[in-house]
Formats: sequence, C-alpha cells, structure tokens
Amino acid sequence: MSKSIFRSSIVVSGSIFASRVFGLLRDVIIASSFGASSTTDAFFVAFRIPNLLRRIFAEGAFSSAFTPAFAKKLKASKREALKFAGEFLTVLLFSLSLTLLIGELLAPYVIKLVAPGLKGTSYLEAIKLLREMFPYILMVSLVAFFGGILNGFEHFFAPAFSTVLFNLAIIISALFLSGKMGVEALAVGVVAGGILQLTLQLIFLKKLKAIPKPLFSISEDVKKTLKNVIPGIFGFAVRQVSMLIDTILASFLKVGAISYLYYANRFVQLPLGMFAIGLSQVLLPRLSKKNSRKEFNRDLKAGITFCSAIVIPAAVGLIFFGKPIIDIVFNHGAFSEEALNETYKVLIGYSLGLFFFSAEKILTNAFYSLNEYKLPVKISAYTLIFNLLINLILCFGFHLGVMGLALGTSLTSALNVFALLYKFKNYDEKNDFWKLPLRYTLLSLPIAVTSLIGSKIYFGFNGFTVHLLTITSVIIISALLYFAILLLTKDRVISLILEE
Repeated sequence: MSKSIFRSSIVVSGSIFASRVFGLLRDVIIASSFGASSTTDAFFVAFRIPNLLRRIFAEGAFSSAFTPAFAKKLKASKREALKFAGEFLTVLLFSLSLTLLIGELLAPYVIKLVAPGLKGTSYLEAIKLLREMFPYILMVSLVAFFGGILNGFEHFFAPAFSTVLFNLAIIISALFLSGKMGVEALAVGVVAGGILQLTLQLIFLKKLKAIPKPLFSISEDVKKTLKNVIPGIFGFAVRQVSMLIDTILASFLKVGAISYLYYANRFVQLPLGMFAIGLSQVLLPRLSKKNSRKEFNRDLKAGITFCSAIVIPAAVGLIFFGKPIIDIVFNHGAFSEEALNETYKVLIGYSLGLFFFSAEKILTNAFYSLNEYKLPVKISAYTLIFNLLINLILCFGFHLGVMGLALGTSLTSALNVFALLYKFKNYDEKNDFWKLPLRYTLLSLPIAVTSLIGSKIYFGFNGFTVHLLTITSVIIISALLYFAILLLTKDRVISLILEE
C-alpha cells in the first residue's frame, strides 16, 4: 500500500512540477517586465484576494469536507456519490455567486483591508485589477470541486496538471498583451487560465461519466458535510489570515516588500506543491476509506516519511544555495540587485519552515479524514495570535524587515505542527513522527556543504553558461550524494519505495 501511495504521489508530483516550472517561467516574465515595483505590488495584492477565497472555500473548507465524504459514498455506490455531488454543487454555486457579487461591489474596501499601506495610483490600480480578476474565484473553485470528484476516483493527474494551463495563459497574455495593456494583461491571463482549468476537469469527468448535475435538494448527508465545512472555513480562513498579516505589514515597509514575499514564496512552493500538497491530495481520499486504525497510521506515517525525505533536503538547498538560484531565474531586466538580496533573505525565512508547512498540510488532512474538523481550527486560531505577535517583534522589534515576516510565518507553522502532533496521541500512542525531521536534517548536511561551495563558485565567475553549469552541477551532485546516503544507511524511504 505504501508503494501505491508513492506511485500515486509521483503522478501528482510530476504534474505539479510541470505546473511549478511554468509558474516560475511566468514569474520570470513578470519580474523582467515589471521588476519589484508599485505596479507588481498592486497586482500581487489584487491577485491574492481571489486566490485566498479559492483556498478557503474551494481547495480548503469545501474540498477537505467534500472529498472524504464523496470517497466514502463512492466506495458504496457511484450513483449515490454523484447524487451527493450534485446536491453539494448547488450549494457551492450559490455561495460562489454571492461571493462574486460582494467582491465586485466592495473591492475598494477589500483592498484597504488587505493592504492598508497602499496609496495613490497603487491603491487605484489594485482595485481595478481585483474587479477584473474576481470571476476567477468562481471558475477555479469549480475546478477544485471537480478535482475533488476526480480524486475520489483516485484520478490525480488532471487536478494537478490543470495549473499548467493557468500559468501558460498568463505567460501568453504577458508576452503578447503587456505592451498594449500593461499589468492588466496579467489579469486577462488569470481569467483565461481559470477557463482552461475548468475545461480540462470537465473533459476527464466526461470520460469517467461523472459530471454531476446541480440538484435542488439537500440530503442529511449533505447537511452533515456542510456542518463540517463551517469549522473548515474558519480553519482555512485563520491560516490564510496568517498570510494576509504578512501582506498587511509588508505594505507599510519599503516599496517592493510585497513583491519580495511573492518571489521568494515561489521557490518554496516548488517542493511544497510537488510533495506536501501532492501527498495530502493522495492521502485524503485514501485515509477516508480506511477501516482500521493500524492501516490509517501506517499510510499516514508513510506519507510523512516520503515528504520529510524530500522536503527537508530541498529546504537545506534553498537556504545555502538560494541566492544563485534567484539570481539566474529573476535577476534580469527590471529586477535589481537590491531585489535579489531582499528576496534571498525572505527565502531563508520561508525555507526554515518548509518542513512544517508540509507536515501541517498532511496532518490537518489526516484529522479531516477522521471527521475531526474542530481541533485543527482551534489550534490555528490560537497560533494566529502568536503569528501576529512574532511578526511584529521580528519585523519591527528586531528590525528584520520583510525577512522577519517570513521567519514569523515559519515559526507559527512549527508551533501549529507541534500542537497537532501532541493531539495526535489520541489516535497514535507511539506518535514518533517528530523523529523524522531530525533524521533527514542530519542526512542532508552534505547538501549544505556542497551548496556553500557551489555558491562561492557561482559568484566567483561571470557568464550565464558558467552560472547555469554551476547550478546544474550542484543540484545533481547534491541529489546523488543524498541518494547514496539513503542507500548506505538503508533508510526506510528506500524500502517503502521498493516494497511490493
């Protein structure tokens, strides 16, 4: 079964990797065209809002409550599962339509709430962009809902790969429309990308004969699932509010601070999206179908093991070799030397919490699959207060600026994970998950040494060819060293991959 988890996660991870590559290319084009300026600050603030609502209502609360319930229904009957999905779809469409209307009407107040430090033309530009991009929340929320149905059938490719189309749409819009439309070209790309994502989901659902039709009735099972959505909304809202705190505080810092957070986060999202999110998508429907606690704990631990073995060495690489990577990817055109240094500082702050971001996602979904929705919400609410305080202390008290925001987010996520693991004792008496990050951190030390040497070589020579060769060599050597160490130590992740 662990091997099945690994194979399924590879499918998702491969799709997400392609998405992240196109996402990185998208951001390279944005960075080289607009740099880190008041214009990009306006776009990233505006784009964050529909993205935030998508995570709360679609990929967050709705999907986390809907997917395990749909998977259990599907195990018994496809007909009943699709009926359940049709009733759920009606509620989702009503909620999204209302959200879209409110968002369009209250756009100025939303921008003022999210980024109160934006002034003048940046503020007006953000309002305009938000109104243009808000329809994206409707389309991408349906994408997440249909993706939940596909995941219930244990079809993971289309939901993960759809964001490739999204990024491709923005790239094409930026390249061919930015000369005439400026930053509004990015808004056009966002909406077009949402349409392409939705189309892809429907194509695969049609092949499975699993496109749900809205049903204007609500069964007891749907009502029960909707009750689970409510704490889920609060839980994901708290988590996203934590991200908004960063944006709000960054809006009071120097121009470009919001963009530094965004650009650094792109590199963190690559391993996080490929492995943590990929594994959590695979594990959620699978854990929901488990009949025994022993099988549940075994698959959960296998998932965290896979995640730790990949995410931790990736974090070490980003900490010690992140600056050369940012330099070769973003340091072109309008992207300045100051932007390079500031983005790297933020990347260090985020990378320190990469494992905790990953474990938090997996553990939260594990509790959801057990129909335990309130506990993660309570923990997130308490840690939100800590997040605000630690951000203020690090950002303004210790004068770390924008780096302090990233570091505060990492510390908050660590606190959340420790609390979740402590509560998990009720489900697993051994609860030895905490040993995994310690082990893989030690096994990743050679990556740190290789990265430090590679960084000195990179900045010791000029020329794109030399720089590209250095980065490629460091990544390959680090990967080979790490894999050799796993083999020599007979690490558990090797046996999990190879087991029959």
